[in-house]
Amino acid sequence: MGSRALVVAGRLAVRLVPAAFLLWAGLAKAFASQESILAVNAYDVLPEALVRPVAAVLPWIEVGVAVLLVLGLFVRFAGIATAVLAGVFILGMAQAKARGLAIDCGCFGGGGAGDGVSWWDIARDVPILLAGIYLALRPHGPWQLDNRFLDQEDDDGQYREADEARPAARAR
Repeated sequence: MGSRALVVAGRLAVRLVPAAFLLWAGLAKAFASQESILAVNAYDVLPEALVRPVAAVLPWIEVGVAVLLVLGLFVRFAGIATAVLAGVFILGMAQAKARGLAIDCGCFGGGGAGDGVSWWDIARDVPILLAGIYLALRPHGPWQLDNRFLDQEDDDGQYREADEARPAARAR
């Protein structure tokens, strides 16, 4: 595999790996709403009035961001959203660990009482945070709808318009 192919594969992985985690986590929580409520409540950081709305909306935000990442649509926004979600999750788990809360992380469904948040739970989200930051800073990449619809930089950092990037548009 040539270096160009490795770059393409790496950039694609930076989008698809966080997308897979967010999709898995979001769908697991979306279809287990009572467990999601227990998980959000167990962190003991939100007022009671916000627990149910956050538990109801958060999974669909994760799914929505994952879909944007898979499609490669609004990649900069999806990268920022990925970084924010991962950052909030890391902070939430770190405060639960620091307080010694005996809870399940609720990351992929489940929630409520548990053995406590592990260092692995926290560390698992760090690469997702870093991928989100990378995508926010360098949103262009292979096989994404942004290349078709939005102005993008090419691999050399040169600005180009979407129509100039398509060979068919140049041939006309």
